[in-house]
Amino acid sequence: MPMTQSMSHAVFWTIVSSILVIAYTSTAKHLALDGLPVAVIVFFRCLFGVIFLIPWLLNHGLAGLVTKKPFLMASRGFFTMIGFYCLFSALSLMPIADVIVIQYTKPIFATFAAVLVLHEVMTKSRWLGVLIALCGMLLIVRPGFEEINLGVFWAIGAMVSGAYTTISVKFLTRTEGPDKITAWMVLGMTISSAIPAFLVWEWPNLEQLGWLAFAGLVANGFQQTMARGYAYADATALMPFEFTRLIFASISGYLFFAEGIGLLTWAGGIIIFISGLFLVRSESKAEFKN
Repeated sequence: MPMTQSMSHAVFWTIVSSILVIAYTSTAKHLALDGLPVAVIVFFRCLFGVIFLIPWLLNHGLAGLVTKKPFLMASRGFFTMIGFYCLFSALSLMPIADVIVIQYTKPIFATFAAVLVLHEVMTKSRWLGVLIALCGMLLIVRPGFEEINLGVFWAIGAMVSGAYTTISVKFLTRTEGPDKITAWMVLGMTISSAIPAFLVWEWPNLEQLGWLAFAGLVANGFQQTMARGYAYADATALMPFEFTRLIFASISGYLFFAEGIGLLTWAGGIIIFISGLFLVRSESKAEFKN
């Protein structure tokens, strides 16, 4: 597949995954503010994720779960679950955009980890793309958080877990399909999240069940689209496009939670998009020369 087409597919799936991650993040924030315990939210998110996977499981059976990397599959599910606990806890204490801002340290760390662990090449254009996107993010953050609360530490925990899952999914896509990766993750998280949920159990009402089902659906979609994006391009090449999550987070925070959004946020978003376009152009030129 030509580089331009491959990269365009990767960018498309990455942006779709950004929309989906903000959709379930916003849903989780709504449920947490509504008083539902975080452990219960995580469990039902995982449970509904399994329900939406039933057609795939019936079609492929247990043979569809056979993998050459069971430890990496299981560890990714564990760290993803920890990331959910941290993320949802942070969302109950902070605006969505602030949490996403902290998450943007994840692509920076994951970029360097991709070079060290996956042995990807960090080209000059990729360095410049990440740096330009970082400048856009810093413009949005201005001038930083006024105070540090417990939510910041929860968000940092989610970032660390996310960095591991980002690198692990790229490594797994070398030999495993995106649906299999998602199935392992959801099944593992559902089993391991049952005990913490039982300790603080509270039955959700019908409206909350509807939101939990929606969260499970879009969260599964996020995992699948993210895996598809990484199957088309290196993790380092897609990092700038993950910054678009902040734009969608700002819009969601403004529309649904009365969280402010200003002119500089849009300016930073434009810079982030420019960094992505620059990277695609540079990658395409490099391939043409080769």
